[in-house]
Amino acid sequence: MSDTLCRCGSAKPFAQCCKPFLGKLATANTAEQLMRSRFTAFCLHKFKYLIDTLHPSKHQPNDLAELETSSHKTSWVKLTLQHTQQGLETDNQGSVEFSAIFNENSQFFELRETSSFIKENGQWFYLDGSPRITAIDFKLKRNQPCWCFSGKKFKHCHALL
Repeated sequence: MSDTLCRCGSAKPFAQCCKPFLGKLATANTAEQLMRSRFTAFCLHKFKYLIDTLHPSKHQPNDLAELETSSHKTSWVKLTLQHTQQGLETDNQGSVEFSAIFNENSQFFELRETSSFIKENGQWFYLDGSPRITAIDFKLKRNQPCWCFSGKKFKHCHALL
């Protein structure tokens, strides 16, 4: 995965984008970086990272187990950032409006949300958001690159599932 493009849609190689955050070699400098890295964590099932970057006031006793169970049949496809307000290195709060496409039980959905982030002691945390989910018709042509960034054509990758 290190040589491939990052799943967050930044058009940067994974190794120079979200990998340092997921591997705890660096922390996100902005709310947008945290948003992108959390999307990538969902894609790669790095659930511990999702819990670690959730604001401590939002933690529940079974967060990790519930996340693992609920995400078992979910494949995240694409992240599109719509708007970022504040959330820069010098800010202590910010919001990121985004849409994300995911596949669950062979059906595609679009999640739209404006996520709130807060920075405490130099670390950004996801605070909350109000997701809106709708079923969509998402299709790739067989010769297009697969949405999972495997480097394979769609027909040789997820079209086989």
